[in-house]
Amino acid sequence: MILAISALVIAAAPLARAQEEASPMPAASPEATVSEKPTASPSDTSVSVTTEKTASPSPNPSASPSASPKSSPAEKSSAKTAPTSAAVMPVKKSTPEATLKDIEDKWEASIQVHDPAVAKAYLANDFRGVSSKGKVMSKSNLLSELKKDTDTYTSTKNGKLDVRVFGGQFAVVMGTSTEIGKDKAGKAFNRSFRWTDTWVARGGNWQCVASQAMLMSSK
Repeated sequence: MILAISALVIAAAPLARAQEEASPMPAASPEATVSEKPTASPSDTSVSVTTEKTASPSPNPSASPSASPKSSPAEKSSAKTAPTSAAVMPVKKSTPEATLKDIEDKWEASIQVHDPAVAKAYLANDFRGVSSKGKVMSKSNLLSELKKDTDTYTSTKNGKLDVRVFGGQFAVVMGTSTEIGKDKAGKAFNRSFRWTDTWVARGGNWQCVASQAMLMSSK
């Protein structure tokens, strides 16, 4: 009996060892796994820096629309030449009387060079005038006559001018003009006129609203 039991124990021992070797090792718990791994140092910012750069790339300054400013159409429009050049406008004087004298002198001088720009700058759109030949003229009529002038002038000058200003808004200028030159046929002439111009200040500028001229002599 004892021998049988001993034989049974001896036979069962190898079987027990085989079962122990065949049984799998228990899986390591998450706590053990985590504890075995080294904890990243707070000063190690390589991962966070890389993620930050990837997630939010810095803007490219060269892509900004303001990097290459260009002139806007509005600026180009302001650079265009005005209908009347600065040379046409009178030099600002201390009094309306001096300003109107300057305008009248520029106007008469422009006749010698056949430049209608001065008259165009100062004639009001509602201008009415009477020429030395008794013809009633509007602004467009007067400008047309100036353009059709074929005389050649050697001198066009104003004489003494009498300027009277009323309330700073209205003015009457009386004066004389002398024009010397040759007509289209080559005949010399020396003409003298007496005239009266009526002016109104509009928008800070003087405009001629009425005029009348008379031919005094022609040689």
